[in-house]
Amino acid sequence: MNKGLIDKLKNSPLFKRYFSNLYSYNIKKNVPEYIDFETFFPKREIKPDVLSPFTMSKQQRIEKLLEDNPLVLYKGRVIKKLSCPKIKHSGRNDVGKITTRHRGGGHAQRLRFIDFKRSRKDIYSTVLRIEYDPTRSAHIALIQYEDGVLSYILAPLLLRPGDKVIASRYANIHPGNALPLKNIPVGSLIHNIEMRPGAGGQLIRAAGTYATVLSKDSLYATIKLKSTEIRKFPLECWATIGQVANLERHMRILGKAGVNRWLGKRPVVRGVAMNPSKHPHGGGTSKKHTKRPKCSLWGKCRDGFKTRSKKKPLGLIIRRNICGRLQKKYGVTT
Repeated sequence: MNKGLIDKLKNSPLFKRYFSNLYSYNIKKNVPEYIDFETFFPKREIKPDVLSPFTMSKQQRIEKLLEDNPLVLYKGRVIKKLSCPKIKHSGRNDVGKITTRHRGGGHAQRLRFIDFKRSRKDIYSTVLRIEYDPTRSAHIALIQYEDGVLSYILAPLLLRPGDKVIASRYANIHPGNALPLKNIPVGSLIHNIEMRPGAGGQLIRAAGTYATVLSKDSLYATIKLKSTEIRKFPLECWATIGQVANLERHMRILGKAGVNRWLGKRPVVRGVAMNPSKHPHGGGTSKKHTKRPKCSLWGKCRDGFKTRSKKKPLGLIIRRNICGRLQKKYGVTT
């Protein structure tokens, strides 16, 4: 294409209307636009400080993180000797078949070794820092014993770096201290409860949960769990004082669908949007109602249906948990 034809096209209104980019036939290179007229050397262009643009989802997540204890959580890496790489199976069995739906992918994670037993008794330890654990909802605390041993425990509420905690039969009633149930006063809030003496904490380990000691007799302590279930525990079982930290986890703003994929959660498709061969709710022209009682993918009723066998004895359970619908109806609070 010659130079005269290009000049004609430049002046043509069609060129400005239908072409968004102009590729020049005469390219000039290394021509500085800013010259210092005193030294006649090129000088650097002064650009204003412009922050990189954030999407609304990222902006909301950053604001939420800054609001929620900006100086409490540790920003560094985990201790390698107290963790190991987590091997993910993406909800599949040994032949690759999906056994748990809506799982897969996710960011690489490391499993933290949490001392649920509080195995080192009668030795004071200092809380070094509060850390984030990607494999659980609660925060964890790194503690160092007086002999230099490091360990991870669940972080209770109101526990801060520099506090002293201990696992002892005659410890004070202070958040983070572990005691047997027979030495914990009635009405105390506890977490990380053993079901059998020496087995390690198995109950009340999620973020924001706690249990209440209702009463004690010669053999058992009656405790009300977060699920409104009331059951008995042997007095020799150990528990930790306080409520588990990270109360506002349910208020976390994910911001975008990709955050769920980082957490290893795959999309969930509604049953009414499927074909009738894939789900009992599928098919039909309307996508707003199920056209039958709510059920699972395999046709089992899931609307208030109890799955526990009636033949199974209750054992130490005094009162089973109450579903959310009945809690609202009768005003039961946890």
